[in-house]
Amino acid sequence: MNQKDMAIGRFDGTYDNSESILSLDKCLGDSQALSALEKGEMEISTSSPETEKVALSQRRKWSLLMIFSLSMMVDVWSYSAFYIFTDPICKDLNILYEQQSWVITSYSVAFSSFLLFFGRVVDLYSAKDVFCHGFVAVGVLNLIISFLPDKFSFFVLRAVAGVAGSALVPAAFRLVVEIFEPSELSKAFSIYVCVPGSIVSRELLADAYGGKGISGALGASTGVIIAGLLSYIPEATQSSPWRWFHRLMTILILPTAGFSYWFIPPSERKKDDNARWRLLDPMGALLMLGAVVALTIGLTFGASYGWKTPSFLVPFLLSPILFILFFFYEARLPVERAILPSQTWKIPNFTITIVFALCMTAWWAVNYLAFIQVFTLVNKETAIMAAVRLVPEAVAALVATTCLAIFPSILSKPRLSIFLGTLLGIAAYIMFAHSRTMVGEDYWRYIFSPMIFGSAGTMVAYTGVNVLVMTSVPSEIAGVAGSVLQVSLQVGSAVALSVQAGLFTVHPGSIYNSANVQASYYFQLGVTALLLVAFIVFYKPSKAPASARSAVSPVMNRNEDRRKPVKKLRGRHRSTLGCRGDREREEGERSRRRDV
Repeated sequence: MNQKDMAIGRFDGTYDNSESILSLDKCLGDSQALSALEKGEMEISTSSPETEKVALSQRRKWSLLMIFSLSMMVDVWSYSAFYIFTDPICKDLNILYEQQSWVITSYSVAFSSFLLFFGRVVDLYSAKDVFCHGFVAVGVLNLIISFLPDKFSFFVLRAVAGVAGSALVPAAFRLVVEIFEPSELSKAFSIYVCVPGSIVSRELLADAYGGKGISGALGASTGVIIAGLLSYIPEATQSSPWRWFHRLMTILILPTAGFSYWFIPPSERKKDDNARWRLLDPMGALLMLGAVVALTIGLTFGASYGWKTPSFLVPFLLSPILFILFFFYEARLPVERAILPSQTWKIPNFTITIVFALCMTAWWAVNYLAFIQVFTLVNKETAIMAAVRLVPEAVAALVATTCLAIFPSILSKPRLSIFLGTLLGIAAYIMFAHSRTMVGEDYWRYIFSPMIFGSAGTMVAYTGVNVLVMTSVPSEIAGVAGSVLQVSLQVGSAVALSVQAGLFTVHPGSIYNSANVQASYYFQLGVTALLLVAFIVFYKPSKAPASARSAVSPVMNRNEDRRKPVKKLRGRHRSTLGCRGDREREEGERSRRRDV
């Protein structure tokens, strides 16, 4: 075998491939291998026949990125537009006011619960196939949903659409990494939503994680505007604006998905078909889904009907049992099968950061729904006017995202960024709660300015959480850690909206009583402040994530190590490898040389 063709992973301090290093030892011997590596005389290829990159033109690369960005915007539209459509859907499908949050959370709960599962599917099967099949499924389901006559079928198929949508995120992210060269990834991820779960270097993550990314921020802002424009369609049984929104989604998705089958280059995995399905973990995904759904139902009914009623106690007490079963089941599975290995929680600061992340996207969810309902129902404004009133939040988030992408040094101390950004978010909610009418003079005094500094600050904190998680874990579990973070963000929003729906009924008058809206704002404010205090108290500064490497097996992302282009070992890259994967051995050798 040619020594130059051996794959031993990437050499930017992020990964090492112990199997290939063992092969290197066998071919060269310990001393020769170390000498060759240190002199930088060996050229190492990380490609393999199955994952070798296809040479693509720049035009085709960026056209593919447009498709991936559209898929992410579809996911964002699938809940942001429904801040506008919640009330019309409740009227059309006879949904009780206390259950209105399920119009949004039926999608987001299923979406978050299956992210880890589809991350594993992408590891085992072709990312192209997962992406294209999932995209087609989302398009077909949107068409079916547009004709549904009752709330039960609506909730069920919205949840199924959330499952299909969760396949797009890890598949699209993997395809971006495969298609673009390392030097192009930072720009690509600034355009595409920077969803955690990437298998890229920590330096790139810190540089590319501009919060939600450009397409994510645009999706959040354009979703409510598109919904507002569609609201001008005359109401009818099968021509309601929300039905046409689903049909518009189908018109956008299905042609693009069909084109993707031809346009996206092959993304083949190992050709070893020996029961790859056995490495999947559908039971873990179902247990997580059941636990999250039970928790959300319990909180919704508890706030609506009382905390001592069976409608609250049964699902709320069932939820922790299902969570315990999930963690127990995952702990008993081999690392290569579990969607969430138990060793992940041993990483310093990982648990407290994931818990704190519950309040991040909930900041936008809680005030978006309340503002839109107050503007449209209480003050009788048009849906498009309500959407325009929310533009400052979207613009502030987009500006913050852009600034963080241009000046990544702002996040050099993510804990400080999280603390200051969250304080601005808390201050914004204090001012929101003091508004009575939320329009006219109240809008400019209590709403407009807090929208700007609150949204910008929360975006900085949100991005800081992303960077902190991804730079605190060993590279071998970057994909798992990022997926867990995304689950936390989605679950936090779903739970917050469920509690808010119940708090809207605490006093007579529902949304028409400003005291109910204030109660939901104070709840979100209090939870955010509590989580911030817990984060500051329990966070322990760590010099490097390497201490956690021993807690996690490197087998989890081994496939990703083999797909990087040819590089020579020079300069700082020399210190990232050690024969037999033993970094201490290399350090000892260099120490002995200094002594000599």
